[in-house]
Amino acid sequence: MTPVLAFVLPYYRNPRMLAEQYRVWAAYPADAKAALEVVLVDDGSPEHARDVPRPEGLPALRIYRVLQDIPWHQHGARNLGAQEATAPWLLLTDMDHVVPTATLVAVLAKLPAADAQRAYTFGRVDAPHLRPTRDGHGRLKPHVNSFLMPKAWFWRIGGYDEDCVGYGTDSYFRARLKAAGPVEHLAHLPLVRYPREVIPDASSFAPGLDPRAFRNAGRRGNETRRRLARKAKQHLGPTVLAFPWERTV
Repeated sequence: MTPVLAFVLPYYRNPRMLAEQYRVWAAYPADAKAALEVVLVDDGSPEHARDVPRPEGLPALRIYRVLQDIPWHQHGARNLGAQEATAPWLLLTDMDHVVPTATLVAVLAKLPAADAQRAYTFGRVDAPHLRPTRDGHGRLKPHVNSFLMPKAWFWRIGGYDEDCVGYGTDSYFRARLKAAGPVEHLAHLPLVRYPREVIPDASSFAPGLDPRAFRNAGRRGNETRRRLARKAKQHLGPTVLAFPWERTV
């Protein structure tokens, strides 16, 4: 069966979280695994994703590696994954977000009739108790970086702009996404977020990583705005795939 859906995930120093992803993917029903491919992009991590033991029974899996360790380069990793995916639909998410079986089965059932001119977002619950994720005011907080969309639509809006690399710059892609067409929220189809209290390396800001990456976020945000303003004056589109890479698995 030719895959109809590709998971696209960046990886950076998340071996225990990747092992949990493998456990979940291996347990998917056989027909769901046949319709799925996983494109994992190691974003220059010192600990290679290819070295994390892989169990039997995984869906089709390919691992790519960015050959430079560029800080907060997840946008470039997503672009590479979107380029190398063969399936017509993409589900882009982060390493600390797991697609549970019920959500995957519902998405695959939806795809034949899904609108190819829009993107979809997901609800979110927190492991281990599967409580809805809420912000500091008690409001539901869906993940801002998880999307279901046709691969063709991802590239029609230009992919992620790698000139926006840095923590907290995901909003630039979301703004272009919303400007390109409707975005439908699938609140009834949750992803499961794993906090670092459950799996210590679930997200990339784990113990031992440089806290300056967060302290400098505001300064980098100003630099990004100035860079984008210069690009807009020159009528330049997004910068994509501006880095060396290779396939490792």
